[in-house]
Amino acid sequence: MESIQNIKSRLGAVKNVGKITKAMEVVSATKMRKAQEIALRSRPYALRALELLRDLTEHAPVTNSLMQEREVRNTLVILVASDRGLAGSFNAQIFRVAESLLNEPHTSVIALGKKALSFAQKKNIPIIESHIGFGDFIDFSETEPVADRIIKGFREGLWNRVLTVSTHFRTTLKQETLVRQILPTDYKKIKETVDELTPEHGRFSAKKNGITNRVQSSVDYIYEPSIEVVLDELVPYLLSLQLYHVMLEANASEHSARMVAMKTASDNAEDLSRSLVLLANKARQASITKEMIEIISTQNAL
Repeated sequence: MESIQNIKSRLGAVKNVGKITKAMEVVSATKMRKAQEIALRSRPYALRALELLRDLTEHAPVTNSLMQEREVRNTLVILVASDRGLAGSFNAQIFRVAESLLNEPHTSVIALGKKALSFAQKKNIPIIESHIGFGDFIDFSETEPVADRIIKGFREGLWNRVLTVSTHFRTTLKQETLVRQILPTDYKKIKETVDELTPEHGRFSAKKNGITNRVQSSVDYIYEPSIEVVLDELVPYLLSLQLYHVMLEANASEHSARMVAMKTASDNAEDLSRSLVLLANKARQASITKEMIEIISTQNAL
C-alpha cells in the first residue's frame, strides 16, 4: 500500500487543482453571460437595418456586387476558434467540421484565434491572414478590418465564396458547429445569423425577453441620393455586423464550454479527494494495526 506521506501529498495537489478549476468555472460563467448580453444588445439595431435591406432587395430593381451569385472557383474559410485551451472539445469540434472544407482545392483561410492558426499551419493550408487576442468581449471596431479584407478580396475576385466555421450557442450545455455562407449574401442569410443570437433557453432566451424574430412590415422609403448608393453603404456594414455577431456567439460558446469543462474538472477533483482521504485513512489504520501486532508479538515473545 502507498505510504501515508505520498497519499497526503497527492491529496494536497488535488485540492489545489480543485480550487483553481472552481475559480475558472465561476469566471467563465460570468464571461459567458456578459458575451450573451452584449450580443443581444446589438440585436434590435441589426433587425432594424435588416428591415431596410429587405425592402431594398424586394422592391428595388438593383443588386449589389456582394449579393450576386458566382461560379465557385476559390473559397475563403473564416475559421473561428479560441486563443486558449481548457475548453473541453470546443476547438476539436470546430476543426472536425472545418477539415472537410479545407481539403477542397483552391481553399484558403483567415484564422481567428491561436488554435485556428495552429490548425491551419499544421494542415499546410494557405493562410491569408490571422488575428489573435480579440479578448473576452469583442468590440465591433475589432472585427471591421477583417470584414473589410473579406469584402475587398471578394470584389477583386480573389475568392468567389466566403464561409465561416464557428460555434452556435444554443444552451449552456449545447453548442453546435455551423458553416455559414456570408458572401455572396442576401437578406435571408444575414437575418439567420441575427436570429440565432437568441438562445433557446436560459436567462437571455427569446421567451423570457419577449424577443420576436419577425421584422416589421415593409414601408415605402424615399432614398437619397439613390438606391445604389444606399446599398453600397448598407450591405458591407451588415456584413461587418454579421461577422461581429458570429464572433460574439463564438465567444459565448467558448466561455460556456470552458465553464462546463472546469465544472467537470472540479467535480472530478472533489471525487478524487474523497477517494484519497479514504485511502489515507485505510493506510493509517493499516499502519496502526501493524504496530499493534508488532507490540503484541514482542510481548508474547518475551
